[in-house]
Amino acid sequence: MGRKRTIDREELMKAVEAVARRDGISGLSIDAVAKEAGVSKSSVVYDCETKAGLLAAFTRHQLAQHREKFDAARARFEGQPNSCLKALIEEFRSAPTEEDIAMALLLSVGMGANAECRDIMRAEMRRDADNIRTEAAEPYKMLRTLLTLHGLAFLEFYDLHRFDQITRNEILDDLMAIAESDKGAPPSSD
Repeated sequence: MGRKRTIDREELMKAVEAVARRDGISGLSIDAVAKEAGVSKSSVVYDCETKAGLLAAFTRHQLAQHREKFDAARARFEGQPNSCLKALIEEFRSAPTEEDIAMALLLSVGMGANAECRDIMRAEMRRDADNIRTEAAEPYKMLRTLLTLHGLAFLEFYDLHRFDQITRNEILDDLMAIAESDKGAPPSSD
């Protein structure tokens, strides 16, 4: 019996991840992903066209999963000033797992290999910064808080330094206090 001709998008992304983890980004290919997923090469080509398309689809997929968790966290701060920044701070309460670190490194390599992946990540970062700027009474103060938060994330997700949970919580508590000290942007007069 031959390979399946169609593939579920989630299954395709699992195959991309499995190949990239096993063989690295340099070993990621349409053929390898098709074999891992048990589908025809033409099915993968139809969905993603090229290796660059695979990387871009994988980056979008990972960001969509992150955005889903973030949106749930943001809902807890609905109606409060600086809900975006507060949700981002809360999302970092747990230290990254080995799996999180491996995924961050994988995405980083993908961004290094593919301009479209960098553009996707830039757009995501810009969206957060724009939301934070728009929500704040003191936008630059809140953006500096975001920058501090991303510095902590960078150190931990790239496995350069790990903060113990007490220190992490103290840092995040300080950042949350800054976010809460800002009364938020005045209501728009549309």
